[in-house]
Amino acid sequence: MRNGDGRGRAVARGVLGWLVLGVGIGLAIGVAEAVQRWLSLGTTAAMLLQAVLATVLVVPAIVLLRTRVDHRTLAGLGLGLARPVGLPIALGLGVGLGVGALVWGPAWLLGWVEVGAVDVRELAWFLVLNTLVLLLFEALPEELALRGYTWTTIRDGWRVAAATLITTALFPLTSAVISATRWVAATLLGSGPSAPTVFPAGSDPVEYAVQLVVFGLVLVAARRIPVRGALLVAIAFHVAQLTVNRLVLGGTGWLSTGADVTLAEPDVILLVLVHLAVSGLVFVLIRRATERRRATASREALVPHGA
Repeated sequence: MRNGDGRGRAVARGVLGWLVLGVGIGLAIGVAEAVQRWLSLGTTAAMLLQAVLATVLVVPAIVLLRTRVDHRTLAGLGLGLARPVGLPIALGLGVGLGVGALVWGPAWLLGWVEVGAVDVRELAWFLVLNTLVLLLFEALPEELALRGYTWTTIRDGWRVAAATLITTALFPLTSAVISATRWVAATLLGSGPSAPTVFPAGSDPVEYAVQLVVFGLVLVAARRIPVRGALLVAIAFHVAQLTVNRLVLGGTGWLSTGADVTLAEPDVILLVLVHLAVSGLVFVLIRRATERRRATASREALVPHGA
């Protein structure tokens, strides 16, 4: 049984990892916006700078927390950096892209999604740039901080269920920390920022929270796959799932996909949640099958030869 003090420290350290993520991304946005204004940078250059700053600010801070403050290894976060990384990355990308095709392919065949002209060169540029920014601005820092440090730290003090509940509840609230930090950074750097918000401007709070809660649960399911470097499964899935979303929904505010995609009805967007739900189920099935296979192998190894 874990004592109350140990549990409290585990939660406090886990929340600290979450705060590092929000503050780091908020600073990255505020500083990038200031540099964009000072140097008259284009939108693409500013987004790249913002992404690089997010990784530079968040990743080393989490590494220091884990190794210097907690005196524990990075491998315990599910990284396994010294080992081959192909399997977990392929698994995350495979589930994200494969389930995406399974969900959105039939929607296209049924006419729920209409695809018009496609500019191949623009699409290729989107895939390269989108992947780079997604990885550095969202997938790597978010997964290392939340499903890596926060979830693992709380799990070690409590249980898997408690760690999953707390980490998932914190995920939608990250935008509030980002917004407040961005406001402070922009104010100090001479901008006139709008007031901080709990949820991103223009988003429906309920829809935003629901989508991030479901997304967070699926990412935990990916993190729990019993393979070396399991956090890489979550990172790869994060990139793949959001890439599919952006391809279907027309890119981002700063980058076009080069493909003319239209949803026949507004409700078709609910397939985003179907994509997540099916992916989560696939991860759970993979984890259980892997655990059963390993348990069977362990039992067989204990049986003497010729018995």
